[in-house]
Amino acid sequence: MKDAENLVYRSYLRAIKNIEIAEDAKVKKPELTRQLFDRLGSPDIGQKFILVTGSKGKGSTSRFISSLLGHLGYKVGLFTSPHLVDFNERIRIGGKAISDEDFMSLSEQVLPSFEEIEDTLAEDEYQGPIGIALAIATLYFRENNTDINVIECGRGGSFDDANILENEWAVITPVMEEHLNFLGPTIGDVIDHKLGIIKPSTKLVYISEQQEQISQIIEKKLSNYSGEIAYYGTDFEAKNIQLNARGTGFDVATSNQAYAELTLPLLGKFQASNAAIAVKICEDIYGRVIDLAVLKNCFGTMQWPGRCEIIDENPTVIVDGAIHEESAKHVGQVLQKISGYHIITIISVPSDKDYKGVIKVASEFSYKIIITKPDISHLNFPDDAYSYARSLLSNSIETSELKEAVQLAKIEEAVDIILILGTQTLIANAKRLWNQDLLDIGI
Repeated sequence: MKDAENLVYRSYLRAIKNIEIAEDAKVKKPELTRQLFDRLGSPDIGQKFILVTGSKGKGSTSRFISSLLGHLGYKVGLFTSPHLVDFNERIRIGGKAISDEDFMSLSEQVLPSFEEIEDTLAEDEYQGPIGIALAIATLYFRENNTDINVIECGRGGSFDDANILENEWAVITPVMEEHLNFLGPTIGDVIDHKLGIIKPSTKLVYISEQQEQISQIIEKKLSNYSGEIAYYGTDFEAKNIQLNARGTGFDVATSNQAYAELTLPLLGKFQASNAAIAVKICEDIYGRVIDLAVLKNCFGTMQWPGRCEIIDENPTVIVDGAIHEESAKHVGQVLQKISGYHIITIISVPSDKDYKGVIKVASEFSYKIIITKPDISHLNFPDDAYSYARSLLSNSIETSELKEAVQLAKIEEAVDIILILGTQTLIANAKRLWNQDLLDIGI
């Protein structure tokens, strides 16, 4: 399995030391991915694809679309990145990750074609990791006769390896001024990259909620597009968004129907907007209004591990893979929306990550911090995390494992929310404690 994973990165790791420029337009070569696919018998031909790109929320939007289509009776392939623990998490059908056996078998199938192309490349050329993983995914989807596949793009669009696919549907989540050294130098350039997933074969385009300036630029750039475009705020919208200790509550209004009192066990206003775009695209694919009970069941049982995910109630338990100050600040901003609760934060961030930044931010909204470690990990954890937490919150404590940390948090009478922040292995550890599986997250 390790050899199969290494195949995905082999070409990139060989070439990266020889690459002097940064721009995706000059460095990335999706035509090599096309060559790989064609040598493999073009497994994408005849399959249906939804491409999802943007700067924020494209992973959860992809998950929402695939899950809702699954609840509507479709067999759906899902390709996302990154993974939390196992590479298999990137390739799913019906919420179930590809098995080690299938991943290894398909990697063996890809290997000869990969090596044939590799022999033709210059020192600064490489086959993109996403393209190689996508080849494995597309072969897997074809073998299993999926009805439709949802594909999350990388940071861009135009030069993403995923963009070799002929996608009937294109989804653009919120776009921001990001990765300017790769996509820029201007926001207009970034938008061009994102809109690059719209092709002559693309019949329907969905534009999520955008900043006003971004929205104006997008509308101008799409003014000559001949296909159908659905815009947030006009054709679909999330309304009455409320965050509480049970998750995110909201309504969705589309040009076809109003859907009231929906709930996600994930926290964040943007998650409601992501759900709204999923409802609209699934309405169009399904060809009719969606039964409200199906929507409530889909969103109410949604799992998207490690992203402000609520995994238990009474007290509420939230897990998030925050390993630096900025990601912890995002969690803090979300929690501000459900203020008035007593929060105990359990933290386990490795030595080579920003553990002090996470502890510092958590101390601002927690009444106690517990420093701990996952039960299984090859990482090194800092010796001074506990003393640093004590310097900010004097009642902070330390435990040797997550299970004990959770038990100590639960016996605190005042606790309303237990927040678990840290490394991917900690999130996996938490999911195991609650008998939840990263490899099978449900439809």
